[in-house]
Amino acid sequence: DNLDKSMVVPNPYIVHSDYKETEYKKKIRFTRLPETCTITIFTVSGELVQEMEHNDGTGSAAWGSIANMDYQLTKWALGIAPGFYIYSIESMVSGHEGESFIGKMAIIK
Repeated sequence: DNLDKSMVVPNPYIVHSDYKETEYKKKIRFTRLPETCTITIFTVSGELVQEMEHNDGTGSAAWGSIANMDYQLTKWALGIAPGFYIYSIESMVSGHEGESFIGKMAIIK
């Protein structure tokens, strides 16, 4: 598991665009993930926005999924604001527990 290759797409995420997409396709995707990990999203001032557990082994997870009904909502079910965010991916894979990667992303409304 090389966490340095993990990334978020699209980045920047544009909430309103001219593309003909349904709300089911509007997702922020975390890719190249370890089999099991925790994704934590913070504001640039360090406030917790959302925390997601990834454990399906697919290598990707979405913030904005039908299953979780969390279309880019905060942990407290509030809509996210435009701006810059910091995310942390912490591996839970045996032998790599505690290894982490920190990245940044932007949301444009």
